[in-house]
Parts: sequence; C-alpha cells; structure tokens
Amino acid sequence: MKAPAWVLIIAIGAGAAGGCGLQMAGDGGRFVNLTAGAGYDRGLVVCLSGAGAICGEVDRIRAGLAGGGVACAIESFEWSSGSVLADQVGMAANKAKAAGLARRIEKYQDDYPGCPVHLIGVSAGTGLVVWALEDLGPGRRVENVVLLASSLSSGYCLAGALARVGGRVYNHHSAADLVLGVLVAATGTVDRAGGDSGGLHGFRPPEDDGGERLALYRDRLAEVGWRPSDAACGHGGDHLGGTNPAYVRERIASLAWARPPGEQPPAREAAATAVAAAGGLEGLFDMNNHQE
Repeated sequence: MKAPAWVLIIAIGAGAAGGCGLQMAGDGGRFVNLTAGAGYDRGLVVCLSGAGAICGEVDRIRAGLAGGGVACAIESFEWSSGSVLADQVGMAANKAKAAGLARRIEKYQDDYPGCPVHLIGVSAGTGLVVWALEDLGPGRRVENVVLLASSLSSGYCLAGALARVGGRVYNHHSAADLVLGVLVAATGTVDRAGGDSGGLHGFRPPEDDGGERLALYRDRLAEVGWRPSDAACGHGGDHLGGTNPAYVRERIASLAWARPPGEQPPAREAAATAVAAAGGLEGLFDMNNHQE
C-alpha cells in the first residue's frame, strides 16, 4: 500500500534537512528561462517552487502553461537551499531572496515597459512571492498572482502585496491538504507566525483597519477553494495537486495574458474580459463572492 503523500514528504524533508541544512545559494537564487529565450517582449511569468524544490512542481506548471497557450516568457526563480526544513523556517534568508525577485521584476519592467508580469508560487514559495511584492519600488505593480497551497499563515496581512497587484491574487486552497494540515502545522508556517496556513481554508481579512485594507482584500483577492470536480483535471485536493499540468492548463494558464506583438497592453478591464471569455475564471468570482 502506498504511503500518504505527507508521510513521504516528511521523510524526504528530514533527509534533506540533515544533509543540506546549512546549504544556501550564494547569490540568493537564480533565474532560469524555461522558454528558450522567447516571449520576453510579450510578458513574463515567474514560477517559484515549494520548500526543497524536490517534486518538479515548476516543470509541471511550465507544462500546463505551455499547454494553455501562454505566450509570455516563463522563468523559474530557483530560491531553494535544497533543504525542505531550512527553506520552511529560514525566514530571514527567504526575505533576502524575495528582495532579489523584486529587483528582477523591476529590471524586466525597465527593459520591457508595458509588458505584464505574472507570479506563481507554490507552498513556501508563496511567501517569497508575497514578500517580493511588498519590496517592489514605488509605482511598481505586477498583473496577476497565483498562490498554490500557500504555507503562509492564514492571518498574514496581504494588504501590502495586494496593493502591488493590478489584477488579482488568486489563492488556491484545499482543506484536504495533509502537508499543510500536518507537516506545516508541526514545523510552523513560512512566516513563522504559526496557526493554519492560507492554503488550507484561505486568508483571513483584517478586522480593525478602518476599511482600506478590507477593500484591497475584497477587490484584489480571489479565494479559489478546491472542488471535487477539480479531480477531472488531476487535482485531488492534495498539496501539489494544483501544479498538475492539466489543472494549470484549465484553471491558471488563462490568467497569464500576454501583450500582443506591436500593440499596447490591454486595459485591466479589457484583460479581465478576455480572461473570462477564455473560461479560465469559471466559478472563481462566485467562490469569492465578488461582483464585477
């Protein structure tokens, strides 16, 4: 009988932590182009793995994006130290790497003005995505952000990140995620705050800010809960089900819109209409109780 996925990940994580606990990339991570240099003049999608980068999740995401016809350049930000445990608990090192991601986004925007930037993070990698958004310089924004199985605490304030998004942050969560429910509950969330992860039941909006942050949550955060029908796309509600190429192709790829060659980028409203027409957002706004 197969062992549950979370048991396997605990075993792998323990081994990786023992052998690589002090190993850190000297440059704080590196960017690897996954589209043979193509598509930079149309947009950029940056993908981040989970802790340890041991399950090929970025390759699966890339395959799904390609299958969905994404015309942007796709990069992997290889931030992992090689240790599941070190990646999950090394908040200071992770924030330093996130700053490197922010600088990469800014450089791309300087080199390709008007082209959209999209971010996709998995598990602990969602923490770096959020911190990179918070670290962007004044006036900088990305377009759409996808968080898959986030191990940030559900009470983490996303307002700073949401303010840096022109489209929306789509948080894909599943209460059936045993890695978040068992392993992360034991080791602690990537922001070291403890409690439930946002990838289990979603993120809790702030309660006492006078409305400004609540408006950001209402307008720019879409909570995408797992549904049994997602199993048809290979997502069984498990920790990495959201990285299944079929799920990425059907549920995520349409968010990574590209700038048409020789044209100005579409207005946000036009982009949202195009995405909805593509069928990639079916049911998402209803789940988030959002009215356009």
